[in-house]
Amino acid sequence: MTTVRNRSALVDHGNVTARRDLLDIASAAVDAVHPRRTVPAAVTRDGDRLRIGERTVDLAAVDDVYLLAAGKGSAAVAAELRSRLGDRLTDGVVAEKAGGERDIDGVAVVGAGHPIPDAESLRAGRRVHELADAAGPEDLVIAAITGGASATLAAPAGDLSLSDLADVTDRLLRAGLRIDEINAVRKHCSTLKGGRLAERVAPATLATLVVVDEPAGDPWGPTVGDGSTFADALAVLDRHDLTDAVPPAVPRHLRRGRDGAVPETPGATDGDVLVLAGPADVVEAARDRAAARGYEPLILSSTVEGESREVATCLAALAREAVTHGRPASPPCVLISGGETTVRVGEGAGEGGPNQEFALRSAVALADEPRVTTLALGTDGTDGPTDVAGGLVDHTTASRLEAAGRDPVAHLDCHDATPALRAVDDAVVTGPTGTNVMDLRLTLVEA
Repeated sequence: MTTVRNRSALVDHGNVTARRDLLDIASAAVDAVHPRRTVPAAVTRDGDRLRIGERTVDLAAVDDVYLLAAGKGSAAVAAELRSRLGDRLTDGVVAEKAGGERDIDGVAVVGAGHPIPDAESLRAGRRVHELADAAGPEDLVIAAITGGASATLAAPAGDLSLSDLADVTDRLLRAGLRIDEINAVRKHCSTLKGGRLAERVAPATLATLVVVDEPAGDPWGPTVGDGSTFADALAVLDRHDLTDAVPPAVPRHLRRGRDGAVPETPGATDGDVLVLAGPADVVEAARDRAAARGYEPLILSSTVEGESREVATCLAALAREAVTHGRPASPPCVLISGGETTVRVGEGAGEGGPNQEFALRSAVALADEPRVTTLALGTDGTDGPTDVAGGLVDHTTASRLEAAGRDPVAHLDCHDATPALRAVDDAVVTGPTGTNVMDLRLTLVEA
């Protein structure tokens, strides 16, 4: 199961039993969407017969087989696929988030930047271009795409540079935009994203495996058709007053696309698309594990969005309702939600991420509720630009922070949750998990 590296430190204070149970539920849920489970259920091989979802490919009729993977946890997916392809794999490349790399025989694994693309992201993008161009009409290309591919796979369009991509990504993230808004801009600044990779692979046979990490739950990625336009991307910048804040080359390129000088991203692409796992799967796995441990589980939503501290305030109110009135679930219960919250930060912000900010705000809001314990974590093992997955808090967190000379509200005000949670051993550290289906939040209410 998914390993929590600092588990012993997390369960030696506060609501010990609740903390242990939440870590067990979360570990089981993340493990349920790991490629070691999802890929064998979706891809099998019997001699020359390769089954990918509902489709069977006759490998005897295929010349070359290429494997292209990108995103957080994509190396784990690629490793599972590699073991099934065996000697039929011709070549492959993986653009994994730096720190999550692993050796895969016959596949080049690049440790690339995330959430901001870097030089290794660019190198991975060039290698993907090369393999896509090498694929011929009798070849098979398997693309494995996970969340984070927009950063780990960089291919600047037109006159844009890597620096332009990095700067616009940073500004979009700091502004706290929804992921669909961010992607509308990024897809139109790339020669691979928004279905353009599928265009480049054609006429080879294309099969795409996606681990979904967007609230909508729909498959997406560089081989999947795009419903957004250059005009939509410009509207995002305008709506959030970012047109003059991003590098000038970005709106200039987007305007050229809007005016027809650059081809639009394809609305539809050829090839099969199979979803390996998504946010609904992880919350359902958490529900099943919570029930097995004797709790009444309640899935609130698998698609929660919004400002982290505001979502935390809302879910804290639900926890109080459960304590006081036994609804929306009767204690002992676990309130479960997935999706992806955001944090809008300005200059001088501290160190943190959406899940850590959610946890710290929960600790403040529920400081007088001894029956409530909350866990929030990124299922990929990282939260924002940190190496912390999230936070595990209860009614003792705020008082322990104050005893340590730290003001939890002050840490929230400057978006500095990581040092606060680390100071009281409430920061959850897992390392790369090998999967990525957005976030998981669990609120346990004891009887």
